[in-house]
Amino acid sequence: MTKISTSTVGIFPKIGGDAPSLRANLHKFDRDEIDIAAIETIIQKNIERAVAEQIAAGIDLPTDGLIRWTDLFSPFVKSWQGLTRRGIHRFYDTNTLYGEPVVEGELVFTASHAAADFAIAKEFGAKKATLPGVFTFAAACVDNFYHDAKKLRSVLAANLLLEAQKLVEAGAEIIEIHEPELGWNQIDVAEITAIYSKFGELKTKILVTTYFRNFSQATADSLLAAKVGIGIDFSKPCVIANLATPLLQVGIVDSRETKLESAEVLATRRAEALQKFPAAEIIFATTSHVEYLPHEIALAKIALLQNVKNLK
Repeated sequence: MTKISTSTVGIFPKIGGDAPSLRANLHKFDRDEIDIAAIETIIQKNIERAVAEQIAAGIDLPTDGLIRWTDLFSPFVKSWQGLTRRGIHRFYDTNTLYGEPVVEGELVFTASHAAADFAIAKEFGAKKATLPGVFTFAAACVDNFYHDAKKLRSVLAANLLLEAQKLVEAGAEIIEIHEPELGWNQIDVAEITAIYSKFGELKTKILVTTYFRNFSQATADSLLAAKVGIGIDFSKPCVIANLATPLLQVGIVDSRETKLESAEVLATRRAEALQKFPAAEIIFATTSHVEYLPHEIALAKIALLQNVKNLK
């Protein structure tokens, strides 16, 4: 019998709930009105709030909410040597922006806050951690140092693998790797398998997920060969016919749409996913970053997932 659980994807709303306003206090910190100890306390309270809200909504695999993250790349731009940031760019076809990572020198690993924040969140019940995908990170970068796309991806992969190992040590039961680039553009499948096979050897579950557009069959096959789980955006067309993965995440609640899905729509999507993609474990989740939604709507959306899980 298929094991069914629920989760959220990506960055959680930073405004709302009973924790102190993170954005307002970050502005105070920038103006030297509060010190580093105070802002760290506020960040921790917001991590606790994000986990508690997910658990209250019936989510089985809560994340830490990525509260400190301003975009998918920010923790690593701040921590690794050789990276700076310039300007802001649109993240694929969304209305959200990211700070453009610029490679100015050799990328030298220094652990980001990702694992430390997850360790805090785990105390409150978090189970799933998050990392940017190698190909998505590389596509976002301006490379002023390596001048070789494959070399850049290789170095990014090595650093992200070290980040993943830190998350394993922090107790992550699943590491969700965000790879919309693999749905957006065709990438050499041998390189995908070679890179993600190393992640597949880690002593925890690895899930490579896309959103906005789905993987091609060839890309899905390359990830299957790497022995990692796969995540798809079930609100978008999906051409994959064969997905014999033991771990599948199905983005079934649209986190880019404020309208709440009806019970009938969710029941149809659930039945179709179970029929089309039999897997040992299926996670029903939001399609992409929850921060795209206002706080109260986000909570209402993720609460729908418990109903999806309990359908017969």
